[in-house]
Amino acid sequence: MNNRQAVLQSYALLLVRLVVGSVFLLHGAQKVFGLFGGPGLDGFGSYIASLGLPVTLGHLAAIFELVAGIMLVFGIATELGALMTIPVMKVAIYLVHWSNGYFIQNQGYEYALNLLLLAAAIIIGGPGAHALWDPFAKWRK
Repeated sequence: MNNRQAVLQSYALLLVRLVVGSVFLLHGAQKVFGLFGGPGLDGFGSYIASLGLPVTLGHLAAIFELVAGIMLVFGIATELGALMTIPVMKVAIYLVHWSNGYFIQNQGYEYALNLLLLAAAIIIGGPGAHALWDPFAKWRK
């Protein structure tokens, strides 16, 4: 790969990180703090309990979304941040969206699956050069 390709790839990874990270950061802020019309931690915990899961698991998922979003946006242990989102999306797909089919307009799993796959791409591709802290760089070489 030449230098120009490496620079372009680095910016592409930054864009993917910013998009995915901002989605999780904002959704996490809704679930943890009740911002942007969100339910807050108690409201989200109650929703999770209505699905038959422990409230604590709902709280953990909300916090994972928020923290992972911050990690992805800023490029802090990016692969770990992306990894934190995958079980959250798997549970969302299985318990909430699967029975509605694929398409988002029917409350299907399209969006959650795309977020899960983008998180997997971040794990594979790494954070790119524009990251604040990349403790996994030595394993990628």
